Amino acid sequence: MDATTLTLGQIKSRRVLYLVFATVTLLVLGLIYAWSIFAAPIGRYFTDLGGPFVDYIPLLPQVFQVSMFAFCLSALVGAQIVKKFSARAAIIVAAILMAVGFVLTALLAGVDIWVLFLFYGIIAGSGCGIAYNAIISLVNPWFPDRIGLCSGIMMMGFGISSLVFGSLANAMFGIMDWQMVFFLIAAVAFVIMLALAFVVRPAPKDIAATLGIERAAVAAKTSPTQQQFILKTKTFWFYSVWSVIIVACGLAIIGTAAQGAARLELDTTIFAGFGALLVGLVSTMNGLSRIINGAIFDKMGLLPVMVLSAVLAIACMLGLSASLAVALGPLYIVAAILVALPYGSVPVMASAFSRQRFGAQNFAMNLGITNCCIAAAATVNLIINAIFGSPAGENGPIIYGILAALAVVAFLIIFVFNRSYKSDLAAIAKELD
Repeated sequence: MDATTLTLGQIKSRRVLYLVFATVTLLVLGLIYAWSIFAAPIGRYFTDLGGPFVDYIPLLPQVFQVSMFAFCLSALVGAQIVKKFSARAAIIVAAILMAVGFVLTALLAGVDIWVLFLFYGIIAGSGCGIAYNAIISLVNPWFPDRIGLCSGIMMMGFGISSLVFGSLANAMFGIMDWQMVFFLIAAVAFVIMLALAFVVRPAPKDIAATLGIERAAVAAKTSPTQQQFILKTKTFWFYSVWSVIIVACGLAIIGTAAQGAARLELDTTIFAGFGALLVGLVSTMNGLSRIINGAIFDKMGLLPVMVLSAVLAIACMLGLSASLAVALGPLYIVAAILVALPYGSVPVMASAFSRQRFGAQNFAMNLGITNCCIAAAATVNLIINAIFGSPAGENGPIIYGILAALAVVAFLIIFVFNRSYKSDLAAIAKELD
């Protein structure tokens, strides 16, 4: 049946089915966030290899930052594939890249450290970014009345992956080689992504009208202000400063949570394997925060989410700095978990901001550009880490102190952003009236 002939009941049932399917797929894709769990057995593997491989171990946290960089930039490629071909084509390409990335990482890791950066960081990270953009762009239009909540639910799957599958992978590392676990991840990701590509269909163009949502139907139109190129607007750049800083704060702990727990000896003072559990707890908060922040956006708008996120980022960065400085494990645990709340707000707000400010016509491309904050944030962390080392190292208090200062900047930029954003929305409302 053609999408334009769907009844109201069929639309409601399909959008629930598609949302569940997309959330499960993103749950698998979110394994890219489990790097701090993967880094442990790979580090032991390098130790066993000896020689120069031992010197590569301190570089392992940087593989995660590279994967985030590739995730972000590849979303722009995915947007072009969606525009020129289809979301299905983009997801198929992504499935191949994910599978190839994990398989070749496992097969060739014993060659040199560049294998991890290339095949896990760039290839698998790119597959994840292309799929992420394509899936959000494909499913989001089915929910014109719940953009924030829909995005939050899908991204919850992406966020809690480290808890669900990351913890499972960590358990499997105890009974089989890490290479075999990577082979299994590649197979599962490939099958699920292909299944989604052939099941989920684009939303009908008149879905808002069919659902009887007058406000959403109006929002589906475009205005001259909405059609502005996103990179030429002040509002986007103000938003980007905020998002880059918030993401940088989150990436710093997500990529090193297990190592930080090991430094504070939480694996021995609490119980063996606590570092993996901490990664899972951070992942859980990351996932839940996407629903929470999506619901807040739907009820109160963008500004309250941005303010709350900046305030929490400041508090958590100061908490992490202090906990490492005085070896206070409980404070480290609390701050590490809570920082996922502001971090999880950014992907949801990227979707909501792009759709609300720039409309639906070029949503895939605008979402990809907005998500470039991840690449910029990863670059910020790479520079800081190149100067001071890993956040889990001896300069951790300094690194988190720097990020706390940047979070203050993120808080202040909100007020400049708000003025510009309100002006834009007023112009859009006038043009659509």
